[in-house]
Amino acid sequence: MSDQDGSMEQAMPTIEPGTVLHGNVVRVEADVAYVEVEGHGEGQIARSHWSAVSGPALPDMATVGDEVQVSVLGITDEGVLRLSRKNGVNEETWERLKEDSNSEHVRDVKLVTLVKGGLVADVEGLRAFLPASLVDVRFVADLQPYVGQMTTVVITEVDEAEKKIILSRKRAVEILEAKRRGERMSDFTPGQVLEGTVARFTSFGAFIDVGEIDGLLHVSEMGWSRVDRPEDVLQIGQSVTVKVLRIDPQNGKLSLSMKEAMASPWQDVLSRYKVGDIVTGTVKRLSSFGAFVEVESGIEGLVHISQIANHRVTEPSEVLAVGQSVQAKILDIRPDEERMSLSIRDAKKGEERKKADQWVDKQAKDPVPSTTLGELFGDLLKDKFK
Repeated sequence: MSDQDGSMEQAMPTIEPGTVLHGNVVRVEADVAYVEVEGHGEGQIARSHWSAVSGPALPDMATVGDEVQVSVLGITDEGVLRLSRKNGVNEETWERLKEDSNSEHVRDVKLVTLVKGGLVADVEGLRAFLPASLVDVRFVADLQPYVGQMTTVVITEVDEAEKKIILSRKRAVEILEAKRRGERMSDFTPGQVLEGTVARFTSFGAFIDVGEIDGLLHVSEMGWSRVDRPEDVLQIGQSVTVKVLRIDPQNGKLSLSMKEAMASPWQDVLSRYKVGDIVTGTVKRLSSFGAFVEVESGIEGLVHISQIANHRVTEPSEVLAVGQSVQAKILDIRPDEERMSLSIRDAKKGEERKKADQWVDKQAKDPVPSTTLGELFGDLLKDKFK
């Protein structure tokens, strides 16, 4: 052997078959991917040794710059390393995938083929399945556009014995969205007043877009008057003014209120109403102890069951119905407690006294009555002339 051959042999370290190395893809051809292995020069991986995923051509799976873990198969006559990415999968690979699954680590994968029920990706040389139901947060009817695309996923299940890996793009989208929302939370403070747009409805409220994030406007916070359905007071796309109530950075949640962004109708209620006033309102709710009557938007007064009628009332529903218009006398107003006490009974007495006064005045001018006071008003006049 010449001195030159001896020096080359010393420069090229001996590598045993099965040795696991790491490298980067530097070139991809139809059937071979070339990998630069640190300290060992360039090696090559045939298509059959690239992945456990069958079907796609090598250029559809391998990309220049990919980091790969490979196993040495041998050395060609020209001194080039023959490598296998598929054989490079070892116990450490499976443990790493299991840890990623437990921690919901978000990673990028390439979806390489469409199969019944979902899509297949190559994950470190292994076949991984992405079910159609986990492709997005909303149902996706056509999966073909995803083939050949890099996408973000979370590994949800790993079974080494069955060589089974399940992916979820849906969960990855949720995690990244929650992270983005959490970062965005720093822009908000409790009490802040914002302009937003109604984005969508739920049975319990509406989501308001306040700039790259949707905050929840609960139905109880849509106004000072009672709201049963968000559709009754809002429309999709409508501009609204809201106040920030609560911020949950960890979960990326924002609670909003339209009510708190408005002036409370109770603030100046005493400038519009006083004790003794007769008001007209609408029965909004009935309870076992009385009825709640809306005097104006945001102002409700309680008519206690004892104040509904002159006779004994066992259940408010015997006399009143939701939606009914009634007249009531204000007995008490407490703005600080947002409470008003009303009496339908006293309002009726007041109306009857008014009629009695009008009758008496008329008789003073025309002293020949066709009927007696007793016939018209019974005992009511006894109170007037006491």
